[in-house]
Amino acid sequence: MTNFGGAFDLSSLNNKKTAAAVGNQVSGWLVPADEQVLRKYLALSESVPVLMLIVDGSESSNAVSALVESIIAEAQGRFAGISVDLNTSPQLAAAIGINQAPAMAAILSGQPAPLFKGNISQDQLVQILGQVLQLATQNKITGSVTLSDQAAEPVKKLTPEHQAAIDAVDRGDLSSALAQFEKLAVEYPNDLEIKAGLSQVRLLKRLGDGQTGPLADLFTGADQALISGAPSEAFEILLARFAVDFDNRDAIRQRLIELFTVTGDSHEAVLAARRKLASLMF
Repeated sequence: MTNFGGAFDLSSLNNKKTAAAVGNQVSGWLVPADEQVLRKYLALSESVPVLMLIVDGSESSNAVSALVESIIAEAQGRFAGISVDLNTSPQLAAAIGINQAPAMAAILSGQPAPLFKGNISQDQLVQILGQVLQLATQNKITGSVTLSDQAAEPVKKLTPEHQAAIDAVDRGDLSSALAQFEKLAVEYPNDLEIKAGLSQVRLLKRLGDGQTGPLADLFTGADQALISGAPSEAFEILLARFAVDFDNRDAIRQRLIELFTVTGDSHEAVLAARRKLASLMF
């Protein structure tokens, strides 16, 4: 990780008066940024580490963006995140000396420093963000953020395709439902209802078809606990293994996220499990 002493100076953009407009609430874990949003997050960086991801719409950028957003969400508000599109806002990326995507910088007290460029694994990202947290603590930047009420998506009418996927579930045609939800997930990557539907269908198919691989028994036990109405038990099964099985952490984390989605992010068991997952990761 780059030393912050050599970072670019964004103080000319930073207006600390905008901090009140942001407070400790954010509209999302990874918010698309224009200059106005960047100003607000520069002010926020006085109290919370801000992660600035540079993207360009490529497959590589989309993959890194999904990973970064999921890790920020699992960090339980320890980071605030923004994404800058290199195609539409190159001047914002240039302000921190980055001219390629994907790439990311951390901002502490208005001072950015590059973290990485190109693809990155989950383990590498967690290690880097752990270093950011250590540096933030040394500089007394120990605040946190929460999602605002506006972050919840409004109730909307189902599309015909979404309704068709639900109908397929109702008639027990899980293969068709899975294919439909997978297609919808690509077309609407930010739709929480579609993500939940896809996760639910995958769970039902796993229980019906059985699982294979070195983690089959672990995953089956967690699935069965969840479907029997014991989400806390399901999460604990996976978290206990996550704590000691460093070779399979990414696969276990992905399964946890999927079961969180099935259960619902506001469920007490999910909130408790996310806190424990964050403590194990960082």
